[in-house]
Amino acid sequence: MDSHDEYRASVQRIAGEIRRYAPPDIGERFAASSGFRPASFLTFPSAFDGAVCAVDGSNALLADGGSFAVAAIRASASSYRGGTRQCRVTTPLYTVAVHQGGCNEDFAALFSDCFASLPKAPLEHDDPVRNAAVMRDTLEYWVAMEMAENLDAGDLILIDGTLRVRHASHDEILVRLMNLCSLRGILLAAVTKRTALTWGGGHPIVPATEGLARKLAVPEPWAVRISGRDDLVDREVSHPWKQRGEQYITRLHRRSPRAFKVEVPGHMNRDMVEQTFSGLAAYADDGRITGYPYPLLEAHLTTKIGKDTVDQVRQDLMQGMAEQGMSHVDYIQYFGDYHDEFDRY
Repeated sequence: MDSHDEYRASVQRIAGEIRRYAPPDIGERFAASSGFRPASFLTFPSAFDGAVCAVDGSNALLADGGSFAVAAIRASASSYRGGTRQCRVTTPLYTVAVHQGGCNEDFAALFSDCFASLPKAPLEHDDPVRNAAVMRDTLEYWVAMEMAENLDAGDLILIDGTLRVRHASHDEILVRLMNLCSLRGILLAAVTKRTALTWGGGHPIVPATEGLARKLAVPEPWAVRISGRDDLVDREVSHPWKQRGEQYITRLHRRSPRAFKVEVPGHMNRDMVEQTFSGLAAYADDGRITGYPYPLLEAHLTTKIGKDTVDQVRQDLMQGMAEQGMSHVDYIQYFGDYHDEFDRY
């Protein structure tokens, strides 16, 4: 077999695995396994009187010398009422260091600045991208807490991700955020663009739920609760931190290209859940990304650390190194990437 034949064979093999992963009758199979009926689906109006405040963060690796790396992080919030943006806030752009050995002192300092206490669990210096993501999460939780202090009862906070933390130090912060929202009557939801949840030994649960909703002719917008279905959802073994929210699959607009997962705090009653999903649906009619809450899109676009920003911060970093008596040659020696050279050819 020549190289082209080997390539085509590998593509066909993967295509076959995808077909087994997502069989054509996935909706019918899910119907038999789940026992969901039309009454299992929550339907709700696309209307919301309160404010919707979306929080998102961004991180980017600026320089990586293997044993020492530098990243940039920030977080933003965009708040809307009546379809009109009321405010937009962004944290400063922070540069943080990640190096081999010990605990990340930048994380401890940032955590202390945000929450007036030291983290209960240190952040070990290991993977630069993960370290940057954990520090970005710190800013996101801080911004969400600030918004929860200033919104009114009945308003809705959206965070990008899940109600499950990636680092132990954030567990108490997430609980504090949820308690603050509960105390002040503020709704809270975490929106996940992509989920690893499966059922039936590895089938994706989101398209299976969509297929079942079509089979049952459930009108959009709809949501169905999948938490508490240990008989249905495959056991998660890769997430050590406690699940703080109730999980739903939802489709917020009839023209949405896909459904997605949303998590809400477990203390919310049915009326609060309906209000939350009504708020999500009320802001899911933007033509740029129909079916996805556009306050989260705006928060993402606001906080995104793009190439221009990365290039500027790198220039500022080199200037700072020059003030320390280091040259451009030193920068290349410590942080030069051969892939940058490869890309020239």
